Amino acid sequence: MDLFATVSRLPFSVLGPHRSDTCTVDRLNYKYTVIILVIFSIIVSNKQFSSDHIACWVPGHFTRSYEVYSNNICWVSNTYYVATAETLPLDENKKKTRVVKYYQWTPFILLFQAVLFYLPRMLWRSLSAKSGINIVNLVDAALNYQTADRFEDRNKIITYLTRSIDQYVYMRKRKRKRFDFIRRFLAFILCVPGRHMGSYLLILFFVTKILFIVNSVGQLFLLNIFLGHNFASYGVDLIKKILNGEELAESIYFPRVTMCEFAVRNIQNVHVHTVQCVLPINLFNEKAFLFIWFWLAFLTVCNTYDLLAWFVRSFGRVRYAYIKKRLELMQSDTHLRRMPAKEFIHRYLQHDGVLILRLLAYNSSDLVVTELIQQLWQFYKRVGSAGGPGSTTGSGVSSAVNQSSTRTGQGGGRQRINLLDTQTSFFGIGSTAGGQTTNKPMYYFSLQDDPGRL
Repeated sequence: MDLFATVSRLPFSVLGPHRSDTCTVDRLNYKYTVIILVIFSIIVSNKQFSSDHIACWVPGHFTRSYEVYSNNICWVSNTYYVATAETLPLDENKKKTRVVKYYQWTPFILLFQAVLFYLPRMLWRSLSAKSGINIVNLVDAALNYQTADRFEDRNKIITYLTRSIDQYVYMRKRKRKRFDFIRRFLAFILCVPGRHMGSYLLILFFVTKILFIVNSVGQLFLLNIFLGHNFASYGVDLIKKILNGEELAESIYFPRVTMCEFAVRNIQNVHVHTVQCVLPINLFNEKAFLFIWFWLAFLTVCNTYDLLAWFVRSFGRVRYAYIKKRLELMQSDTHLRRMPAKEFIHRYLQHDGVLILRLLAYNSSDLVVTELIQQLWQFYKRVGSAGGPGSTTGSGVSSAVNQSSTRTGQGGGRQRINLLDTQTSFFGIGSTAGGQTTNKPMYYFSLQDDPGRL
């Protein structure tokens, strides 16, 4: 994991244009929440550097220098809260339980929260890139496919998408024995059914979503440590007061008037002064953290629902129906045989392939993904026929490069299928001129495209 490169891309990833490989709920966590927290941090920092961040009431015999010193010492040291109707406690232990110790650190607390919300995103981008496929590039290609006018451009884009997914599912099959114990352990924790193969991205996807839930719930309790008291119930207590018609008195979480004690040494004598101070910054802190409390509660609900929804989409009949329905939309015969379609979904695409297709549909267009599924299906059938009747363990396009196959055509004739009839390139994959390769290509492949479908 290249941490330095990831951090250097952080401003562009958060504030840059929409190039997403996830869903809306994830963007609420790693993008919009981070933006909100950073804005709050900037506002608080600006107020703290102003001259009116704290104002203490001092005795009349204090000079101007004494007053400035009192303000500064009470700002850098912690003050404690005592209600106006209460008497000042003499016990030092009681004073410690009332200490307000967060206001100097509020900008750093907010920035730390923002970093925590972006960490799952860093994990997803760093580890998903290790899988061998870049979903963001696929999303860009799908968006370009929608806006392309020329048939050749659309053909190149759909070819690139098909080749990328085929190569990925093929390479995952070859690497499935590596780190098999770790993959099975994570699959067991996440209750991923089956043999846990072809599910690297899916497991990582669910781990990321679980981390977002841990973030939204855990930060409510983490703020208990930073702010003191029981901040996790702050919003609930406020709602109860509003429903009961109670007056919203000064909050014990963000007191605006506090007490401060400091000692001044005068030669051999030490004088202890107790002054009353006003914290104007807590006017903003109260509103900001109240918003953060409700935003975290909202994120918890959204993250939980999104996790359950993606779990339902990724397993069982829903996953099968999602692919089969789109196959039937592009087929003249709407009654696909159950076994070939089932083998195409479960043995060829597997969990990761279906997840990639869903993310492409979510971030581009379902029409593009329907066409892509059709191309993958046609390619899968060709490789199956090349590998023998009923072959379902072929390596997809990757095993068919530089090969040709024959099958019996209508009327008993022999029809030759050349998988290299059309060499295509996209995103610098390679190009040809006069039968010779002009650039060193990463790979070549072709599709028997039906112009009527595009």
